[in-house]
Amino acid sequence: MTAAEHYAARVDAVLAQRARLRGAEPSGDLFGDLEPDHPLLKAEPRRPLEGNVKALAELIEPSDAIVDVGGGAGRMSLPLALRCRSVTNVDPSANMGAAFLANAKAAGISNVSLVKGDWIHADAPQGTVALVNHVTYLTRDIVPFIQKLERAGSRRIILTVNAPPPPSWNRVLFKLVHGEAEEIVPGHAELMNVLWEMGRLPNLTMLEPQNVRFAVSLPSRAAAVGFAVQRVANEQWAHWPVDPALAARMRAAVEQHFDELYTQGAEGFAPRWLAMGREVLITWQPGTN
Repeated sequence: MTAAEHYAARVDAVLAQRARLRGAEPSGDLFGDLEPDHPLLKAEPRRPLEGNVKALAELIEPSDAIVDVGGGAGRMSLPLALRCRSVTNVDPSANMGAAFLANAKAAGISNVSLVKGDWIHADAPQGTVALVNHVTYLTRDIVPFIQKLERAGSRRIILTVNAPPPPSWNRVLFKLVHGEAEEIVPGHAELMNVLWEMGRLPNLTMLEPQNVRFAVSLPSRAAAVGFAVQRVANEQWAHWPVDPALAARMRAAVEQHFDELYTQGAEGFAPRWLAMGREVLITWQPGTN
């Protein structure tokens, strides 16, 4: 099995398990029902750059035209738009795209544009940098995905993933609820193997831990149970409503194992199982293999 075939097999295993346990992914915009104040729709482009965004900014030149693949509401690319010639966000979600444009307007950023569509099928703009943050986990056909990145980013490709990958952060809860081990999406190791197989020699940097940004303390037992249920409901990025019977089973499992899952402190209940790990930066320049 080639590295690309192994990558596709990992994605297939996750999607098959997800479909069996959660049902088929519904059609339409999975993020279309988010409330306007949902964190996924927010961005603060003029915030001081934290460590990981600063690491991206150091790779950007003032003349760069960034193509942000699956850029969502612009949490990563809008701060970079203040430091380069332009940013084009290619995203399939209409709701995310609208939030991206609204966040840019609110911050007084005018050098941005939006292309609505899935990366593989969209008319990709030509830029100098292709930026991909946490998009590749469920990208089955990874080689054409990467090849299209190289056509869009003539100067540099920048990819970030997390170790462990975000779609499997709640694998402990997953096993408690479903009674079986979770199939895990491909991460940086599988991605690097594909790149090496393609003849690319990228730089890989383990960025500084950012767990403080994800610090969670739930004020009550009920809030802690609800938080855990929501986390396992969205595992493997199944961002759609849960069947009532399954939701009841999730809640029962969390209640039964509550003391194993949470630590109680002065500020409330902190999850024991949630370890965000470290972000991994992978970057290379096309044509310099």
